[in-house]
Amino acid sequence: MRGWRLRRVVPLVCSLITLLVTSTAFSQEKPVILRLGNVVPATSTKNLANLKFSELVQGRTKNQVQVHVFAGSQLGNEMDLAQGAQMGTLDLFWGDAAAYASFVKEFNVFNAPLVFKDERHWGAVVHGPIFDNLADQLLKKAGVRILGRYWMGERYVLTRNKSVSSPDDMKGLKIRVPDIPMYTASFRALGAIPTPINYAEVYLSLQQGVVDGMENPVGLIASMKFYEVAKYLTLVPWNNAVNVLVINESAFGKLKPEHQKVLQDAGRESSKYLEELMTKETDECLKLFESKGVTLVRPKDISPWLAAVKDFPKKYGDMWARQDLYYEIQNYKY
Repeated sequence: MRGWRLRRVVPLVCSLITLLVTSTAFSQEKPVILRLGNVVPATSTKNLANLKFSELVQGRTKNQVQVHVFAGSQLGNEMDLAQGAQMGTLDLFWGDAAAYASFVKEFNVFNAPLVFKDERHWGAVVHGPIFDNLADQLLKKAGVRILGRYWMGERYVLTRNKSVSSPDDMKGLKIRVPDIPMYTASFRALGAIPTPINYAEVYLSLQQGVVDGMENPVGLIASMKFYEVAKYLTLVPWNNAVNVLVINESAFGKLKPEHQKVLQDAGRESSKYLEELMTKETDECLKLFESKGVTLVRPKDISPWLAAVKDFPKKYGDMWARQDLYYEIQNYKY
């Protein structure tokens, strides 16, 4: 009798164990792993925004969605990464919106000279209907969805031994710029002689007088110690680029709706986080520069700068498809 009962109980226990193991396996779904690539140094302020995005996503999905950040060009250069996100070989890309100008040419306008007056103007345009329209176009044409729009800080002109308060002061000066058509055209319009030089050679070029100055955000000027060999910083924001965080639309579509919302919220919040970091970094860098003997040049009137580039759209408007977009942005009410 006991053997008969045992023969009935053992299979029942085995069935219960199998059911328990199976249900546990289903309840513990494998996390979705998303790879995010950028070209900024891993220790940079910009990458902190990427890490913040990853942290927010992982925390709010309870590790069901994880974003692995590959900084410092680990997965390729900026164009490689932008193309990867578009083709689906990379899930997320963080970089200059102009990397997608082959799909939406208008993105190039955000690198045009003095298109933005200040940070508030930048925010009103980039978080408003003008940029929304371009984001919609990018989704339709390239299959990538913009999750965040990031302020990269203002780019200023740093000169060796001459104070520059107007474009007249810049006439004939050799200014180091990246070998990018928009940059060389911009400084030609401002009266300078744009001089592309490898970034690694800029410090020595300034020190030896090969160039008279260069342009950069303050964070890079500080990290590369350019303030040691150039002593005048002109606080006219000639450029306010737009960086974006995009996700491949196919990868986005595979996520649960509640996780899609988490990613969209995290994109917006990490953008605000970077703005706060960049504002703090700017203040700290300017104090550092002054302590190192750099003169901060603050022109009271920027109208001469605007006058110098007023015909820029007529000459170079083809770079962003339509000339009037530049004026539409410049005149945007905020």
